[in-house]
Formats: sequence, structure tokens, C-alpha cells
Amino acid sequence: MADWTFLTRLYRQAPVAPQFLTKQIKNIDFSPLPKVNLYSESNSLTLASLGKVYDPPTPVNLGVNLSSTLVDPAQIYEYDDITEEMIFSQNYNPIMPDNVIASKDYLYAKKVAELKRRVYNRIEWMLAQVISTGEIAYNDGDRAFSVSYGVSPVTYTLASTTKVVSDLRSYVKAMKQNGFSPTHIFVTDDVEKALWDNTQFKAAVDTTTFNVAQMRYDATEPFVNFVAEVKGLPPIYNYGGNIGGSDLITGKKIMLVDFNALGIAYGAIVNANLDPQMNPIAADAVSWEENTNHGASRSIFVMSRPLPYILNAGAVKILNVTIS
Repeated sequence: MADWTFLTRLYRQAPVAPQFLTKQIKNIDFSPLPKVNLYSESNSLTLASLGKVYDPPTPVNLGVNLSSTLVDPAQIYEYDDITEEMIFSQNYNPIMPDNVIASKDYLYAKKVAELKRRVYNRIEWMLAQVISTGEIAYNDGDRAFSVSYGVSPVTYTLASTTKVVSDLRSYVKAMKQNGFSPTHIFVTDDVEKALWDNTQFKAAVDTTTFNVAQMRYDATEPFVNFVAEVKGLPPIYNYGGNIGGSDLITGKKIMLVDFNALGIAYGAIVNANLDPQMNPIAADAVSWEENTNHGASRSIFVMSRPLPYILNAGAVKILNVTIS
């Protein structure tokens, strides 16, 4: 059994990562190919014609607005090494063979876990980009990736006298008329503060939603705070996802999101280290190891090909807010 001080150190080293957006996604797709096929469908609200009994049928020309696009997902492909120096430099001085094995196994397990955590953190970042900008845009100076889903953010001025509740209800109504029903409203810090200074918002807040159960919920999501419930609107949350000191959503924003129309598609992974026949593997993330440096070290690899997507631009409404 591990010493309790070791477990305490390990626990304190474990960072807390935002995963709230990822947890809301129910549409998970695995492509049989490295590329993913995205379908976008739009529907119109129309009425069938009426007539009398024995009238002939009425011809109808229904437009099927379905588009399909084969898209390259993003690729996450990283590795880390375990070296002889690392194995023998653990702070509990592994001088016995069993301790050397334990040190190696610990390093392996921790590095694999950290590599996979980086993958899931990046997916959360991608989802944050999707709901706050309508696109994914990444460029680290060496590599770049971008995809846009046709969402057009609108500008919105928020003051203490703004009829913000009425406006949000209008946005919800418009989304529903296009076949989408927002499940969440997200706001950023400055916007939440401005909402509590807004006369109509404060008057409309359902104070019965502030209960112990909701407080326990907040405790499990350190980066997401429940703001309020207002009749005629989905629950409002303050999303403050932050990784490495960087906010996942920047600027002053209000975002209405129908998570039923969002998803994550994973491109298949083809790698001879995983399958000598190089058959595509459908998975969210895979990990493997290779001996490197003439056997003096072992490299641990992780690969994922995720693409968070929106089925239709009407499923997300983004307000870039000016506070006055």
C-alpha cells in the first residue's frame, strides 16, 4: 500500500481542468476514415394544403437543404520520454529492484494520464471557441488549424435600463423558429456583473432556484457558476474555463447554445505501431510506446483527431457585448 504522504503529494499535484462543455456533448461520432463527414441540414416551417374530400392531390416541391462536407479534423500528436535518469531519480531512492519497477510504472502511468489530459483540455478549448466565436482558429507559429461554421456574432449593448430579458427571449424565440431550442445561456464575468446591475434582469430572476442542491452542483464545477434562472429562458451560467492561466473564452459575451445540435467527430487513426496492417482505428484518443535512443529511453505517444462541430449555425447565438 502506498504511503499516505505519497498519495497526498500526488493528489495536490493533480490540476483541476474545466470539462463542463465536453460533458454536455451527447453526439459523439467516429469516422472510419481519417477525415470526417459533416452534414448540415436546415428545415423550414411550412403548412400542408387543405381541400375537400375527393379533391386531387396538390403537388409540392420541397427543397431538401442538406449539405455534406468532408473535413480534415484537427490532429493532436504528442510524445514524452521516460529515461534511465528519471527512473532512478525518484525522491524515495529506488535502490531495490521492486522499487525500480514501481518507479518506472509510476512514471509511465502519470505521463500517459498527463498526455491524455492535455488532449481533453484542448477539446474543451475547441468547444469554447465554437460557442464563443462560431469557429476554431489555432496558430502557434509553427502549426495552424481553422474551421468555421458560419455563425455570425452580433453586437449588443447592455446597460442598467436595457430590456435584456425581453431581448434574450426574442433570441430564444427566433432560434426555436429555426428548429433549435437553446439548452444553456453562458455569460462572461463582466457581463454577469452587468446583468446584476440591470433592472429588468433583477426583477425577472427566479429566486427559488438558489438552493442547496444548486450550491452542491457549483462545487463540482469550479469553472462554471450558476447565475440564475429566468422564466422563458434556459439556465444562465458564467463559464470561466481557464487552463494555464489563459481564459478559454475571452471578451464580453452572451452565448445561447443548443447542445443537442453540437457534437464531436473523431477521425480514424492509422498507425502501424497500433495495427501492423495499418487498418483505421476509430477512437477518441490512442496511446502507445516506442523504444528510442538505442533503447536508453522509451517514448510515450498520444494521438487524437477531434473535430467539435455545429450541425447548423442557427444552433448557436453569440452576442458580443458592450457594457455602458
